[in-house]
Amino acid sequence: MRIVLERNSCASNGLTRQRTIGRANTSMAKATLIREENLLGLFLASSSQELKPPRNPAWFKQMICCTANQCRLTYISCTANIDEMPNNSFDLLENFVSELSEAASMSVLIKETEVSFDAEQKSAQLDARLRMLLPMGDAVELAIKVLKTGYPRDIRVAMRQLDFYKAAHTSLPVPLELCVVAQYLSPGARNELKRAGINYYDGTGSMYFKHRTYLIVKEREARHRPVRRPVKFFSGAREQVVHALLEHWLRADDAEEAYLSGAELAQQAQTSPYTVSLTMQEMEREGWVETSGKGPSQRRRVTDPAGILDAWAADWIARREPTIRWYAYAPKSNPTEMVLSHLADREGWALTGAAAANAVLHHLTQVDRVQVIVPPGQAEAWGQQLKLKQAEKGANIVFVERSGASLMFLEADAERPGSRFASRFIQYLDLLDGYGRNKELAAEYRNRVLKIQVNQ
Repeated sequence: MRIVLERNSCASNGLTRQRTIGRANTSMAKATLIREENLLGLFLASSSQELKPPRNPAWFKQMICCTANQCRLTYISCTANIDEMPNNSFDLLENFVSELSEAASMSVLIKETEVSFDAEQKSAQLDARLRMLLPMGDAVELAIKVLKTGYPRDIRVAMRQLDFYKAAHTSLPVPLELCVVAQYLSPGARNELKRAGINYYDGTGSMYFKHRTYLIVKEREARHRPVRRPVKFFSGAREQVVHALLEHWLRADDAEEAYLSGAELAQQAQTSPYTVSLTMQEMEREGWVETSGKGPSQRRRVTDPAGILDAWAADWIARREPTIRWYAYAPKSNPTEMVLSHLADREGWALTGAAAANAVLHHLTQVDRVQVIVPPGQAEAWGQQLKLKQAEKGANIVFVERSGASLMFLEADAERPGSRFASRFIQYLDLLDGYGRNKELAAEYRNRVLKIQVNQ
């Protein structure tokens, strides 16, 4: 059943009249938001059925619920791909005002641009200040900073400006809301703005606006992001830097020990200081690391391991790597020991996925398939040399060709001479392959072994 609730009119003495569109004819269904802050969904109290977004990614649902004293507007969206975005600040600001006015039935009373609010500091300036009239007759002032692109490091300057303005205007005759409008806002920047209680809008049409009982949320992703990033995090030497940084964070005993210099990181990542510097600058912009000191004494440490791991995982599962599946008879249906014995005298390989994770977290699962990282171009040759039989179905050994970061920080089991296991981060990433119960195992492994909680 698909139901969309739309406002026809707003009565001051009761619920707004609601019109049902779609396959159901449910009248006056009272809608209640479940966990409003997280926008998990809508619940129809009269029918006890959860509203789920349809498959059309550009579809949005809107609900307005009015009472005698207040009006709540909730605007929830599915992700949509947007091809084009406004190309200047004026258009961006106009779009924000237009969409906010339409969504919340607001109207503009006063509009000012380039507003200075501290004669002593020329930089103390808002890009726009609006006075908006709400449907119930009251007003709200919007203090707005406009940016070209917004990553966590970029928006912090704007946030300080807005907080400064708010502190200097504590006796306004109407409530004040702070807003950031940008051509593009990264997911990390959006989350940071929400946590700070600052509203936002960007060129994709994404919007977060909360004022008293009003709440508007639209999350959309641009099909093409602004060209800015000079490096790609998860390839070649940059991926080695990311891997080394997370490994150092995992092994650190306390927050102070988590810091390391560029030279130390370059040595651990087996790459150049220049590559480390470029990668760290980009990671800092994403809000994943923080910096202490300057020049030769500059050090960095991880502040958002979940953000780094989630981004790495998204890139990892989208890869298409040369893979060959094999079958070999294994006593007791456990091919792990057989593979270890056959590969002990070779180089450039490591066990990964469930078989390796089970060696770290014993009894995590029963292993019926072993995933092995082998050198590029060697999957077929090694399988033939070991007298394995190719099998797309019923395979119990999988050879995947890789090098670089996948073979860093290998571990061994003292009770298994010649054993070689991928690092714990690579093990986790390979558990995301969707095979069997691996998805559940990945979540448990992430919590218990990596000690990284999922970002909310």
